[in-house]
Amino acid sequence: MTASPTRSSSARSTTSDVTWFFAIAVLLCFALSVPMVFRLVPTDFNNLITPIMQQTPLLAAIIMWLARRPGTFRATFATRWRGTLKWTGIGIGLIAAIAAIQTAIALALGIWQLNPLDQIFTATMWVAPVFLMQSVFAIGEEFGWRGWLATRAASWGFWPLALVSGLVWIVWHLPVLAVIGDRPVWDIVIYYAGMLPWAPLLLALRWHSASVWPAVLTHGAINSVRVYLLQSVPNATDHLLIEVIGWVLTLAAAVWLMRPSRARLVRGPIDG
Repeated sequence: MTASPTRSSSARSTTSDVTWFFAIAVLLCFALSVPMVFRLVPTDFNNLITPIMQQTPLLAAIIMWLARRPGTFRATFATRWRGTLKWTGIGIGLIAAIAAIQTAIALALGIWQLNPLDQIFTATMWVAPVFLMQSVFAIGEEFGWRGWLATRAASWGFWPLALVSGLVWIVWHLPVLAVIGDRPVWDIVIYYAGMLPWAPLLLALRWHSASVWPAVLTHGAINSVRVYLLQSVPNATDHLLIEVIGWVLTLAAAVWLMRPSRARLVRGPIDG
């Protein structure tokens, strides 16, 4: 059986739109990173440039939405709030649980040691403010990757979309190399490989809730709650085993959320 001309045309249109979105988001991010990459500004400016770079997926998505206008902003970017509290809680809970398991294993094996209690307490006071700040910064990324993109490419299916978006997400992050400084090649590979399992987990939250907000707030938790549990509670150093445990658990969480028995109950990423 051959695909109908209408279906083939629709698939080509989706691929074209997604390709343009990826290209605009990546090129804008790379352009904004030029001052950091070539050391044209003091390193103190990196903290100002990086949040601006995080908005490039949103800007690319808005450009594509204005060009195509397939629907309202609310529907296309999935900005509904109703019913999001449950999936936000699940997302943040999974982030915290995975990080806690990693830390517990590292402490039990003697890989890491606990930080002094006063240092842990001080860091605890900053978790909520940092979470709010990181969630605001994450809007730019999530409205692009899990907002517009999840709606426009919903026909691809969950796992193909998660894989493709995750790979492009890694490419989009390449300018971070200018910030993390001189590190062994293997550490850089581990850093970027660690991003890939987050794509299906964040997309699963979007897929179930039909809203971008659980992905936004869970992304904020990745950069705050997770960092606290992995770097503020223990005196942590890079360790491949602990990283791999995190990757496996994150991917397992996405598989669990998207298991066939649940998938039949999911309304899909574009349902209202």
